[in-house]
Amino acid sequence: MIDLRKFDVEQILKKILTNQMSREEASEWAFNLRQEGDNKNLAYKPSEYESMLWESIIFIEGIDLQIEPNVYLHNSEDIVKFLQDFENIGR
Repeated sequence: MIDLRKFDVEQILKKILTNQMSREEASEWAFNLRQEGDNKNLAYKPSEYESMLWESIIFIEGIDLQIEPNVYLHNSEDIVKFLQDFENIGR
């Protein structure tokens, strides 16, 4: 069983924003988590964050989508906004 925590998602988003992780690497990370979730091998910690964590997996999985060459569907400002909203959950 793989545990997914709010902290894990925050770290991935921060790594994307600071170029410590590529969008493609982050998308692959999220894709693998989604597959684990589909296989009932993913635990959301704490469990009351399941919906929010699932939404973050879907967002990050699509973070490498381009609407034209070198123009991403989710720009840096979108990622910052998602991260800010995400960090405020549970406060």
